This record gives sequence, C-alpha cells and structure tokens, in this order.
Amino acid sequence: MEIVDRAIFTCDDCGTSAPSFGIEYDSLGYPVCPGCGAVVGPLERNRAGAESTATERVR
Repeated sequence: MEIVDRAIFTCDDCGTSAPSFGIEYDSLGYPVCPGCGAVVGPLERNRAGAESTATERVR
C-alpha cells in the first residue's frame, strides 16, 4: 500500500484549497492564493471577527 502525503494550501480569506506545488509564492516565499490573490505572511492576524486575515493582496 502506498501512502502519499501532500501539502495542501488553504486560504483563510476565501477558502480556496490547492496543492502547495500548484500555487505561486511571492518574493519573500509566502504563498499567494490562486483564488483571491491574498498573500499570507508573518503579520497575519488570527483573531475572531477580523475582516481579512491576509496581510496584503497581490496587485
């Protein structure tokens, strides 16, 4: 039996899920959501009721 372990990226803003090898990364190495363009970096706020958890959007 073969076990395949794959890393999955899930966007906190829009909920898009994609394999980590199928998404782009910004110049600092943080993932860019393929659905909404949110960049998840170290300044992300993980608090209930926050409007947006992503630190910036790719333009």
